[in-house]
Parts: sequence; structure tokens; C-alpha cells
Amino acid sequence: MKHDRGYTLATLSACAWIAATAIPQAAFAQETGDAAKTGKPDEIVVTARLREENIQTVPIAITALSAEDLNERNIASLNDLTNSTPGVAITTISGGTLTNIYIRGQAPANTTNDLNVEANVGVFIDDIYQTSRNTIDLLSVLDVGQIEIAKGPQSALFGRSTFAGAMSISTRRPSERLEGNVQATVGVNDDYRLRGSISAPITDTLAVRVAGGYVTYDGFGKNSAAPDDNLSGTEKYAVTGALEFRPTTEFTARLSAFASHSATELSAVSALPLASFNCGSVNAATGVRTMYCGELKAKDVSSITANAPDTVANARQATLNLNWRRGGVSVTSVTGFTEAENRTYNDYDVSAAGTVFGVCTLGASCSPAGAYTRLQNVNLLSSNRERVRTFSQEVRLQSDNNSPFQWIFGGSFFNSRIPLAALGIAADRTGLAANERLVQVSQTTAPAAQGIGAYDFTANPFLTNSLSDALYASYTAASTRTMSIFGSLGYRLGDVRFGAEGRYNIDRKRAQVFSTSNPLSQPGINPVISGTTVPAPSTFPVAGTPFARTFNSFTPRFTVDYRATRDIFFYVTAAKGVRSGGFNTTNPVSATGILADEVAYEEETNWTYEAGVKSELFDRLLLLNASVYRVDWTNAQVSAFTLNPTAVNPTRIVRNAGNIKTTGFEVQSELRPTDYFKLGGSLVYSDPKFQAGAYDASIVGQCVIGTGAAAVAAPGCPPVILVTTPSGTRAVTSLEGKRPQRSVKLSWNVYGAVDVPLGDTWRLSARADVSHTGDAPYNLPNTAFFGERTLTSGRIAVENDRYSIALWANNIFDVLYAANAIGQPRAGVPFAFSVPEIYQGEGRRVGLTVGAKF
Repeated sequence: MKHDRGYTLATLSACAWIAATAIPQAAFAQETGDAAKTGKPDEIVVTARLREENIQTVPIAITALSAEDLNERNIASLNDLTNSTPGVAITTISGGTLTNIYIRGQAPANTTNDLNVEANVGVFIDDIYQTSRNTIDLLSVLDVGQIEIAKGPQSALFGRSTFAGAMSISTRRPSERLEGNVQATVGVNDDYRLRGSISAPITDTLAVRVAGGYVTYDGFGKNSAAPDDNLSGTEKYAVTGALEFRPTTEFTARLSAFASHSATELSAVSALPLASFNCGSVNAATGVRTMYCGELKAKDVSSITANAPDTVANARQATLNLNWRRGGVSVTSVTGFTEAENRTYNDYDVSAAGTVFGVCTLGASCSPAGAYTRLQNVNLLSSNRERVRTFSQEVRLQSDNNSPFQWIFGGSFFNSRIPLAALGIAADRTGLAANERLVQVSQTTAPAAQGIGAYDFTANPFLTNSLSDALYASYTAASTRTMSIFGSLGYRLGDVRFGAEGRYNIDRKRAQVFSTSNPLSQPGINPVISGTTVPAPSTFPVAGTPFARTFNSFTPRFTVDYRATRDIFFYVTAAKGVRSGGFNTTNPVSATGILADEVAYEEETNWTYEAGVKSELFDRLLLLNASVYRVDWTNAQVSAFTLNPTAVNPTRIVRNAGNIKTTGFEVQSELRPTDYFKLGGSLVYSDPKFQAGAYDASIVGQCVIGTGAAAVAAPGCPPVILVTTPSGTRAVTSLEGKRPQRSVKLSWNVYGAVDVPLGDTWRLSARADVSHTGDAPYNLPNTAFFGERTLTSGRIAVENDRYSIALWANNIFDVLYAANAIGQPRAGVPFAFSVPEIYQGEGRRVGLTVGAKF
């Protein structure tokens, strides 16, 4: 992303540095937010169970990273977080959209854009659930105090979308004395960052904190269509503020808020050529195999449409937290409002040259097939529009931590409105006359200059004069209203503690599709959606059937823990996670849409059983934590294609595929032989597998040869089984023994860090990390894999209590790897092919960061 901001930002950085150093020195206390480090060495407090607890005595596998940890490990994005945190995988697609977080390999095969579909891992910022999965990567610009990643189902206390875990991000709180900081970064590829904060008491009872962050980055991906402008460039900024009122020692009121903006270029991505397909059935029209078996590798140079519009995301949030404590009991109220808008673009044909089509004249009977007189390359972009509004209210009454009998009782209300969720396409009609249309020609061989081709139902309805003006055949308005009551009971008997938690949840989901009439065959009638503005009435004249359904669930968790000594802690847990069902509404039921029995899908559940130990041995020289777990996952929701044989487009839907079982373990250790040196690492192994009876019927055309009992598996595909569906008995592809898409089986990291005094006030600190992420299945039948890599990062800094200067590098050896891969239909390519779209991971990134505190 090219900006004329390099000198401006460098000037701002210099001015901020001078201003900070000119302020008279004051006492500075390093904050880490609500869950801060205590006065004890290396003791971290977390709030994953809605009360402050030492991370080493909470019966949950949990990772906590303070603001200081994020700096030390060079974590400035969710991509950095996944590359440095074993057991946590985070993927995105173009422009950082459709963010999915996976914990312990429990990857949802569902990757729908529909935000009314819950995530497997919920993200919370200042205790407020983030419905939009497209606006949450704010680590580089938000005033982050601490990140907590709780592993395993957290539905009992967190509620929404915590089927496999929860990520909680806390912003920093106001302090009781004047303090502040400023930090500036200059890095390769025009990487410029500036962030700072100031906190001060206004009166004896009122304090304020204000912070801001700005990032601009030209990106890392090379584009053959625009060699001077990298792909994956971004510009982000955010403003964060908080007011805290403490009129007495018993009452605290905190109002916090943030607003953010980001603009991101198209990602560095490539499509696998059809000529590489080497397994599956043979497509009769092309003579080419319909699938790929093997490793999906990223390319270091992409070919992407130049000057495409940026993906633009905006988010705002306000949170009011009230807490009153008296007599060992506290009452807490958390009220939250969020707003999010997202306007995304993706190169639909993954080619700067576009897709080659034949051009025919309307009078020559273009549809359903027609004679074409010439060839023309047409660029296509896909686009999403998203608008989200949420309100949440939680009230809870709870005991303090001192009594042997501890309890929590509360209730919550959550209302999410998604008045706009639309997916459109822009097809560049430059060079076409008003009466000319496009027909399909061969994409596997050089097409003839003239001939007969099938009318193209992907490009024609979306012909537009500007690629920024994507056209939309439909949009969805949806909402979720959730009401729940929850509670926990715990009792300590000597060194043994028993606990039980639970939540009763009622989800009321609604959705309705609004569309144009017969949009797939009438070019020129699809309207533009401006920005994220909800279309005016009658813009999409056809109102689909309103869908509404209520899902009730109860999610308990049981724990027993034993504190054998001050530094050795054992625990066992059993917890249930639930993800509610929903509707497929993107292409309404019709002869060319989805089947009636594909509209609704059911909830999925899991029971996770875990046993672990947390310890600090040899007078706290060695930290050693370990756990083993088993997950029984039923009715798994997966992303698949409609089974309608007459569907014009291979519409992606969510459906229930069967059961999954997971076994795994994780180990974390850190050796601290001296005050100046530490060496550590962690290892996570997780092996989720579909069980007998699980199947994928949407790849029958690629993996099944023949019908009925005579059907056999195509080369490279799993075995065939017969199943009875609402649409009849089918020969389908078995998923037994296969892993869910994007599930990582093995990941580990090792690190070493030194902190050496340089005189009385200065010190030299250095850290090196080596992290490995295993491969992940690209598709449900596990024919192709992506993402295996071993990355090295490091940081060396000279600092004291007030100033710091650090040189850092991520992916030091510039390893080329695939960060994500998704299967997409391609314009001009027969629907029998789902072409892998391979996203390049970030290459080497080097920078210099200076900071000052006061």
C-alpha cells in the first residue's frame, strides 16, 4: 500500500519522542490491564472464571500475554499471535476478513461469511463479545493490556461462541497517578507505527486514560501486475479511552470505549492451475482430474488485479462496567454497545489478466448457449458488505475469593442485529457493447478464436463499468437475541476444591433474504449497494421467507483440583460446549438455489474431559505445566456445497456432517536458572478425527464414480458409503478417520531470553523464538494439506525504566509458506472444480522500535 506518509510519520515519531523526553520524570508503573502481574515474581492474575485468580491455580489450560509480553515477542497482529502460540491457529482471507480462530485442532470446517453463524472460539474485548469476525485484528493499534486465551469449552461462564475456547482482550485501565508512554517503529516495506497513551487522575476519585495508535505498511506480497506496490498493505488507526470513578473503596464505575479504522489491500494469493489437478474423477468436458492431492505451496509472486479497491473496516465500542463490593459480596454490571461495518474485496479469478470469455451478441441466442465471435479477458472481483449492531447486558452477584464457599449467580442479554450481509461480484465490462454478453470457453487449453459456448451465469449478471461498484443479486438481514442465566458453586475442603458451573441459554435467530427477480439470467438488473448502507425498500423487490427458530441449551462444567504444595497444582475438568444451529439463506430455495432440506442445520455439541498439572519446581526455577484431554464432538457443523443438481452456482452451505473425537496433550515449561536468563517452550498435539458415519455429499462429483451400491471412490479419494438423506439414498464420500479442515495436529515453540544489567540503570535484553506449525487439511476428504512451517523471530533491546530502543525481526529466514487455503468456484471454470486459493504467509519483517515512558 503506497502512501505519501513516510516522511510525515517519521516527523511525527521524532516529535513524539522529543515531547516524551522533555516531560519531567515521574514514577512509572508498568500496567498490564485488568489482569495484571502482582507483586510476586512471575505471578499472573487472570479472570477466565469471572474472578481474579493466579494463572497457576486456575483449573483451565490458559495462556496470558501482557502488553510487555506482546512487545517482547514482536506480536502486533493475529498472524503474529498464531505463529508464536502453540495450540492456537488463526486464519484470514483477503484484507484480513473472515477471521477464524482454532484451538487444539478443533477447527470448524464451517467458514461461512454469515455472522449469524457462531464461531468456535469467541473473541471478547473488555468483556464484550465481538460479533463481527472481520474487524477484530486490532492488536497493532489498540491499547492492549492483556490477552487471555482459555482453552476448552467456556460456554458455562462466557456464553456465546466459546465452543472450543475464548480469547479475551483487555484494554488498559486508568492509573491513580500521572503516567504515559509513546512508541514509534520504522521497518522494512514502509512499515511505520506510532502509538502512545497518557493516564492521569482528574480528582481524588476520577481518573482518565487516552491512547491512540497508527500503522501504515506497504505489505509483503509481490504482484506481477504492479511491481511497485506490494500486496497485503494496510493502514490502521484506533483511539481508545477510559474514565474510572472510585468515590469509595467499595464502588467503581469504568466507562471505556474505542473506535478503529482499517484499509487493507488485496492479499498475496494464488490459484492452483487446473493442470496440477492429479486425483479425483475426470471431468468429461475438459479431460482433467477434478481434485488435487498433495501439498499446497504458496507462490512468492502473485498475479492480482492492480488498483483494486481496499477492504475497509470500521469498529466502535462503548462499555460501562459497574462494581460494588461489601461484606464479601460484589455486584457487577457490564453494559456494552458495538458497531461494525466492513466492505471487502477479493480477486475472484485470482488473475491480473482476468478470465478469458467468448463474446456473443444477444440477438444470436446467447442463452443457454451461443456463438461467440471473439475472445476477451474480463477481470472479476467479489465483494462483501457487512453492518453489525449489538447490545449486551450482564449482571452478576458473587462472593469474594477468601471464603471456602464461593459462588456466582448472574444473567445476561445479548442482541445482535445484522441488517446487511451481502456478497456480490463486479465483472469489468470494458470493451463490451451494450448488447454483448459472455459465454464460457475452455480454461484448460487454448480456446478457439470463434465457436460455441455456454452462457456464463457467473459473470453476465454482474457486468459493471467499475470494479469498485460490485453488483448484488441479494442480501440478508439477520438477528440473534440471546438470554441466559448462569452460575457457579465452589467449595474448598482443605487443599481440595470442588466446582460446578452452568449456563442455560436461549438463542432466538431470525433471517430473511431480499433479492432481485431471476438475477442469475438477466444481466443489468442487479443493484449496487453503496458502502454498508442498507438498501432502500424495493431496491431488492423479492422478499424471501422469514426464517425464525429458537435454540435452547444447558452447558455445565465440573472441576476438581488439588493443591499438593504451594507450587504444585492438579486439576480435572469436564465441560460441555454448544454451538447453536441456524439457517442457510445465501441462495434461497429454488430450482437454481439450495434444496428445502438444506435451509436449517442443527446445533453441535462437545464434551471435553481434561486432566492437568501446573507446577513451579526447585524453588520456582522450573515452571512445568501439562495436560491431557479428550473431546467428544457430536453433530459437527461443516461447510459444504448444496446437493441441488440443478443449482446454477455451487452455493456453499453449513450442514451437520457427523461426529468427531479428539485426543491430545500439551506441555509448557520454562527454566530460570538465573535472574538474567530463561529458556522455555511448549508443545501441543491434537488429533481430531471424524467417526464412522460422517460423510461429505457435496464432493460426489469429484470423488464418487457410479451410483448406488456399485459406486466406487475416485483415485485419491476416501471410501464410498451409502447414506439415506431427505433427498434420497446417496453414495457419498466417507470422512471416517479424516481431520476437520484447518486443524493443526502438532505445534511447538522454543525460546531463550536474557536480561543483563548494563550499569546501574540500563540493561540489555534479548529473546529468540523458534515456532513450528504442522500442516492442516485443505478440504474435508484430506486430499491436500497446507501451512507447515518453522519460523524464527528475535528481538534485542537496550532499555531502562524510562527509555527503550529495540531491533526486531519476524520470520528471520524469510520462509515461504501458505498461511491459509480455501476452495472456491472460479469464473469460467466448470463447477465440477473447486479451485484451491492459496494465501501467502508474511515473509521476513524487520524493524526498529523506540519508546519512552514517563
